[in-house]
Amino acid sequence: MDLRANLTLTQKQQLKLSPQLLQSFELMAMPLAELQERIKSEIQENPALELPASWEISYERFAGEKQQNEARRVDDSYSDSSSYGSDQSGYDTEATERQSRFLEGALFERVSLSEHLLTQLGYEHVSDEEYTVGEILITDLDANGFFIHEPESLLSEAQQAHLPKVLPLLRRFDPPGIAVADWRESLVLQAELQGMEGEELAAFTGLVCEKLELMRSGKKEQVAKELGIDIYDLEVLYTFLKTLTPFPGQSFSSGPEQFVIPELSIRRDGDELVMQMNNSALPDLKIQASFEHLADSIGDQEESKKATQYINEQIKRAESLIFQVQVRNQTLYRLGQVLMKRQREFFLYGPLHIKPLTQKEVAAELSVHETTVSRISTAKWVDTDWGIIQVKGLFSSAVGEEGAQLSKEAVKEMIRRMLDEHQGTKALSDQKISDLLKEEGVSVARRTVAKYRNELNIDPSFIRGTN
Repeated sequence: MDLRANLTLTQKQQLKLSPQLLQSFELMAMPLAELQERIKSEIQENPALELPASWEISYERFAGEKQQNEARRVDDSYSDSSSYGSDQSGYDTEATERQSRFLEGALFERVSLSEHLLTQLGYEHVSDEEYTVGEILITDLDANGFFIHEPESLLSEAQQAHLPKVLPLLRRFDPPGIAVADWRESLVLQAELQGMEGEELAAFTGLVCEKLELMRSGKKEQVAKELGIDIYDLEVLYTFLKTLTPFPGQSFSSGPEQFVIPELSIRRDGDELVMQMNNSALPDLKIQASFEHLADSIGDQEESKKATQYINEQIKRAESLIFQVQVRNQTLYRLGQVLMKRQREFFLYGPLHIKPLTQKEVAAELSVHETTVSRISTAKWVDTDWGIIQVKGLFSSAVGEEGAQLSKEAVKEMIRRMLDEHQGTKALSDQKISDLLKEEGVSVARRTVAKYRNELNIDPSFIRGTN
């Protein structure tokens, strides 16, 4: 079947997975630091983009302002959330105070790939056996995020029965493209995760697995012919390929600490909650007003035509970036509103009050696909009265019997507090913790207690001993 049979008819034929849609997916899942770098790169490459002269994208700026402002902390309350989307430039006194608050709350984080993946596994609603299989698979991944051994060889016969569920689960985790055999499988998986399917995916797989050497040799016509697509489709696929990361786990290798800057703040103000977007972390991008007319001063008609074509391309590219950043931020803002409502007790009273909440429930409330919630939640942070936490930490599965359920995160907090309260005495065993939880009306098996304790990075009782 010709790939073009699946194309969408507009002024010209285009792949269903357009570059604009791909960029939307990419920016949605992008952490703030990476988005800042992307914008910096676009500004350097695209003369159509304009930004405030006083805005600079650099970690040095954030670190310097943090030090300058540490001595003048402001109240825990923030300006009214209605300022989101307003025309304020972000450089008045109120904006400076708001940015100061976020900078004071910024933190450094360095985690290994396995720690990052185990944290995500802890958010999933899986059985004890499935969790164990997930742990085994995660610990076999190399620094690139690829399996060192065949997954089946790592598991007992009984454990292999859980592989069809656990392996696809791991492959949905951040960073995209992990838990596969090599970089080729990783690139294909990343394409699937961004929505590519059917004949598009088949053509992309052929490109990645068989035709890259020909592409590097400049033989586009031959590659297009062998893949059964035209040159335009090939260029779209190849451009998309360049946006992917062939070795996704390497961002977690040993290296400099990264600045984590919360993009949302949800804090208590009396008996109410106030949500604020960290608008000052990104520039107010605009199109250069004079750029559109640069070709007018060129006398030569042919040169003027070329200049006009170039100008239009850059303006279109700039408008696309501006729009996609707005979509990303608006989606994150709407997600924050839902979380502020659904996890109100947590924001007011702390971790013991996190309620069971799934991404599917939130997606239904936002009228978006579940994968959109997953993307916008990935590597995003929220500043609360209880510390800076990952947005994904506000999703939690239910634990306990029907009618007496708590969220998994609330139960983990109960376990942490029990262990803190018994410091200096005989270390509590997992069974004893299970018994104490039952006295509190929470039925959790010993094995589940052990799993939650591991997620809290707390050693078993025979290692903890008596302090």
